[in-house]
Amino acid sequence: MYEDMTFETVLDRMLNRVSSDIDKREGSIIYDALAPAAAELCQMYIDLDIVLNETFADTASREYLILRAKERGITPYEATKAIGKAVFNCVVPVGGRFNLGDFNYQVTEAISSQAFTYKVICETVGSDANHNLGTLIPIQYIQGLTKAELVEVLTPGEDAESTQSLRKRYLNSFDRQAFGGNRADYLEKINAISGVGGCKVYRAWNGGGTVKCVV
Repeated sequence: MYEDMTFETVLDRMLNRVSSDIDKREGSIIYDALAPAAAELCQMYIDLDIVLNETFADTASREYLILRAKERGITPYEATKAIGKAVFNCVVPVGGRFNLGDFNYQVTEAISSQAFTYKVICETVGSDANHNLGTLIPIQYIQGLTKAELVEVLTPGEDAESTQSLRKRYLNSFDRQAFGGNRADYLEKINAISGVGGCKVYRAWNGGGTVKCVV
């Protein structure tokens, strides 16, 4: 909006307000007195342009978009950790740590004590570990351990919500208000569940009072 307010433009406007019978050439006293002020005013216009962009959700950067969305009770979805299924040849302690490639995992609970199958959680948040399967290497010594395999991802890890996704959710909140089990309410609550990538809601799919959600 203020692209035309350059240093030269501002300085020319200031010099035009000075009487023509005074020396206004570059290097003159009045020129040297006004030039620093013109530079500061030019910077002020640049800052005003930034403020104007940050005022509106459509152009705001992530930092200020988060503040704007917070006014409507909307916060960005945080990154989550991948949860996998690991198979061992013996009992392993809950809290035991293992390494696979660039990621470390921690045993959280037993799925089947007879099959020595456990849930493990990646210690790094995000989606990078979602396809990381293979042999686990124990970080601490475990007596009798000869087999440790991460065989399946039970709950994929998710990256932090992107700026554009947050912007879309904020703008959509003005078109559809989530309340009382309406379509927007189902979409909001289901999409907020860790591991859900998308959801489609079918109203009255089996008669009145029924709703089907495809995740």
